[in-house]
Amino acid sequence: MSSHLSRIPGARIGVRYLFTSLGFWICFNLGTLLWHQQFRVFYFREPYILALTHLAALGWLTTGLMGIMYATLPATLGVRPNSLRMAEVQYWLQVVGIAGLALTMSIVPQARGRVVFGLMTLGALVIFVHNIAATVGRGKTWGLPEAHFIMGVFYLAITGLIGMSYVFYLNSGYVPQTMVSLKVHAHFAGLGWLALTLMGLTYKLLPLALWLDNVPQRWGFAASVLINLVFWGVFFGYAYDQPVLRIAAAALGLAALVCHTLQVRAIARGTPSSAPRAFSPVSTSLPYTQASCLFGIAAAVLAVLLTTGAMGDGFAGEYAYGYTAGAGWFGLYVVGQAVWLIALLVRDAAQESLPAPGWTHLALPGQVAGTALVSLGLLTEVSPIVALGAAINLAASVMVTARSVRLCWAPLAMAER
Repeated sequence: MSSHLSRIPGARIGVRYLFTSLGFWICFNLGTLLWHQQFRVFYFREPYILALTHLAALGWLTTGLMGIMYATLPATLGVRPNSLRMAEVQYWLQVVGIAGLALTMSIVPQARGRVVFGLMTLGALVIFVHNIAATVGRGKTWGLPEAHFIMGVFYLAITGLIGMSYVFYLNSGYVPQTMVSLKVHAHFAGLGWLALTLMGLTYKLLPLALWLDNVPQRWGFAASVLINLVFWGVFFGYAYDQPVLRIAAAALGLAALVCHTLQVRAIARGTPSSAPRAFSPVSTSLPYTQASCLFGIAAAVLAVLLTTGAMGDGFAGEYAYGYTAGAGWFGLYVVGQAVWLIALLVRDAAQESLPAPGWTHLALPGQVAGTALVSLGLLTEVSPIVALGAAINLAASVMVTARSVRLCWAPLAMAER
């Protein structure tokens, strides 16, 4: 690993989280490919579907966002990380907990194991919430992104507690066979934690990556207000069984995604001509962020169709909506940040000799195509299309991970010469 990491507080542990996130991404794509026919059951409590969901939400997406925040927030806020030692403890609790949770939900069904690994994962989430809240609280500047981070980690803690309660209830057979409780849990994670954190990181990091100062954030503020309204609209819509509230929340969600996309567009258009010579939009996470916005809008459109009943009562639309939001909107963003940050954080004076992208430039279009195919296959209930998309995503994830590993080994190879 480059010595450059040792000079940036939190960068080393952040890069470790990012690599682990990429590893979980590979596992998720492999599992989707192997178990693609399980989606024909079209029931979310199918054990293999539960395992894949948690591999993606906790392993790939949450671990990736944690790595991004550990690697960037201390430096951008002008403070030292709250506790790198606790972040190290959290890392092992999280990796072991998520891997064990996925295994005990699928390949090795074990009720007590789910409780143990679930508690380990919950402990990791609590440590992370404390670390980030303490770091952001000591920040020298406060703005819209910082408000997103505090709200995001709060909802993450609530999501973990709800998830752990479901583990106990499911093991005891107390939970009724209904989708409502699972949908509330999923939206606490998706809208409360993932969406708010993604938006905050976008508004914080993208201007820095594009060498911009004082970017107007009126569209970002509008998106923030709307996404909070959507969150509570979904919650009360399910809690009190009010379809009108769910329809209104879906419509507001579409408006929020449009505002978020317009904010990204405003940031991208503000790129100064005086940027460094080596700068280009491809050297940032911008292409991934833009693709992420498109999938976010697609997910919002699916939500509108679902809540209005235009897609019927089957689970096919639910699966397509969940995958488009998770792997498309959130997944593309997390991968884009990982690709950008790993390349940024490991480079040093020997930067010119880092390996060329080569065939790995196909990773982004491959991920976009694969995610679109899986979403289409789920929507149409055609499992071969799901398998094809999962295979393409698997290839893209291997390419991205291999490229990132090569970037980390390049400085070491040069030093040995």
